[in-house]
Amino acid sequence: MTGVGLRGTSGKAGLLKNVQLFQGLSERQLQQIARLADEMDVPAGKVLARAGETGHEMFVIVEGQASVTTSQRRTLQLGAGDFFGEMSLLDGGPRSATVEAATPMRLLVIGRREFFSLLAEAPLISKGIMRTLSQRLRKADAAFSTCT
Repeated sequence: MTGVGLRGTSGKAGLLKNVQLFQGLSERQLQQIARLADEMDVPAGKVLARAGETGHEMFVIVEGQASVTTSQRRTLQLGAGDFFGEMSLLDGGPRSATVEAATPMRLLVIGRREFFSLLAEAPLISKGIMRTLSQRLRKADAAFSTCT
């Protein structure tokens, strides 16, 4: 895995700036998020989220790729700048998909308490999450419609 040099809030904030969910936030807001996020390196093959289990964190991919398998056995790939795990944090329900590291990965991880603190401090993030969830719902609905 290449070294991105995330150590420290400034490095994390610089990476967060490139994540679609956080675009449009001020430097100050990005710094706030960076303080809440933990950095984590994981090897290829590690299961990061399992469908049906309760999630306690959200992940932002900094480096690497993940494979997502939905309950309908559809697989998609996520890469740098993508995120997952926010749905379970929002509603307290079980994970809707299994996510596995397809390559070695570097992630930023935001826990439940930090996640809700983040939403309170940066309302634009709530808007971004709602937009992303809506897009995912539309894709799932379209996929379901073509199956029936």
